[in-house]
Amino acid sequence: MNKLNTIAKNLVKLNIKEINKLYNILEKKYNIKIDNSNLSISDNSNIQKEEEVTKNTQDITYDIYLNSLGTVKLPVIKLISNITGKTLTESKSLIDKLPSLIKKSINLEEAKKIQEDFKKIDANIELKESN
Repeated sequence: MNKLNTIAKNLVKLNIKEINKLYNILEKKYNIKIDNSNLSISDNSNIQKEEEVTKNTQDITYDIYLNSLGTVKLPVIKLISNITGKTLTESKSLIDKLPSLIKKSINLEEAKKIQEDFKKIDANIELKESN
């Protein structure tokens, strides 16, 4: 078993050129032919599935709802103002009745960044998929 582990470790370290050379040696010297037609089909389908998942995730937009404030209101009001472009007074009115919608239809990356900003000031937001 130790011998097999050593072989496996060495195989994993090979680069593409070395893999091609190994393939040629196995084929020519030992007459071992590898049928990789099934491999390429499954690889392509996996790639297509990953692309579809990525595309679907990128198409989803989120709404941000403020659920609770931290210990101090002012940083939350300022952050809401920065995110939405609203005045401080308009931003304050959003925190008076919770939960409140802060921002609509944003991508996941931006939503996660905003979520981190709210965590830094101990406020709790919720991300909901937009309709």
